[in-house]
Amino acid sequence: MADPGPRGALPMLPGGTVETTDATPEDTLHREAAEEAQLTLTDPVRLGWVLDETGEVYGGVGPNARLRLAARVTTIGRAAVDPATGHPFARLLTTPAQAAALLGWGPPGARQAQLAVETARERWGLPAARSAAIEEIPAEGMRLS
Repeated sequence: MADPGPRGALPMLPGGTVETTDATPEDTLHREAAEEAQLTLTDPVRLGWVLDETGEVYGGVGPNARLRLAARVTTIGRAAVDPATGHPFARLLTTPAQAAALLGWGPPGARQAQLAVETARERWGLPAARSAAIEEIPAEGMRLS
């Protein structure tokens, strides 16, 4: 497996809070994916939500719901610095099931990963990805077929 980054780095998906420039959670997904992972997405789909009882990751804002969405990736651009953190993120290529396991989401995450696979098949005609070694996306990005 490729080294995902500095020791102690936590795996995460692009995401964040809805900002005043975002009309919808889908707008937030597009913005955060572009800022944090240099991804261009299309056709986002809401998969469900997870209760965060503390909101600790957002400074202890208290109980909140984190919406989970799936979208088709159309472009993976060159690695760049995230404007919110001032650091680039390592970008890993995984299957939805591998991502849920890597993120430690447990059974609810496994169900959402399976729903993402079913959505990709039914909505976009994409085959289910076969498990393979997790790879780091090259800094220059990559072409999608």
